[in-house]
Amino acid sequence: MTTDEPRAQRIPPVSRRGLLGLAGAGAATILLGGCTPATRDPAADNPPATPDRCVSRGSLDEHGTLAKLPLVYEISQERASFAFDGGFHTQLGDWLGGYRERSGLTAPDQVWTYGAYVAGGSDCSSWHAAGRAFDLARLRLRGGDFVSCRYDRWRSTTGAERQRAQRRYWALAASLHLDFAYVLTYLYNATHANHIHIDNGRSGRGRSTLSTSSPSQLQAVQAICTHLWDDPVEVTGRWDSPTRRATKRVLAQIGHGGDLDDSVDAWRAFLTASVPRGAEAG
Repeated sequence: MTTDEPRAQRIPPVSRRGLLGLAGAGAATILLGGCTPATRDPAADNPPATPDRCVSRGSLDEHGTLAKLPLVYEISQERASFAFDGGFHTQLGDWLGGYRERSGLTAPDQVWTYGAYVAGGSDCSSWHAAGRAFDLARLRLRGGDFVSCRYDRWRSTTGAERQRAQRRYWALAASLHLDFAYVLTYLYNATHANHIHIDNGRSGRGRSTLSTSSPSQLQAVQAICTHLWDDPVEVTGRWDSPTRRATKRVLAQIGHGGDLDDSVDAWRAFLTASVPRGAEAG
């Protein structure tokens, strides 16, 4: 087991049954706010973990940083360490490094999260139970929100404030979709209104590819066209004609051409070009 130092606290293991039963307990001692079976969408395009993939916390690595940035527990607002599959933690660090390079924004100095590993118990219905999922709440800079995944907080804002939050959110999501096939946003269901869920259940150790049958990927594509490329598309989660036309226009604009589903290169070019557009909100 490896540990990044310094760390302020270690979030203790909690079973998913215990998670629900302890919802009224002290916030700093239990893991709340992430994806749980009680709120898991039965129509999810994310295949659940299976019992042979459930692991014990003791078999995982403990980390208090991500790409050398401190991890802060969203509930307690204190630094904490979390249990990760080692390869997944490395992937997240590589993603964050790539985001900092592509975003066109000053680098954040903290990563706020609802956590990573949660004990799977008998059902093992989430990649959190394998240490291969992460719930991102906010990136922070000098004590303020740099990019907020807390849609539950900023959805009531208006004007320039709303536009800034929306553009930075979807630019962040675009960067995540480059590296992970499963990125669940507030468009996916109400469970994700306060965080973005990331796991490598489908993409494994590789980068993502587009599946035109994936609601979560297509919701992101539609929102990216709407909020980052000013080409409004109805969010249907389907590979429909308006979405095909809008993404074709974006690809033409960046000099790639063709359709989004033509190749992996088209998919990654679309996402890569979308990430720095979040900086245009100021």
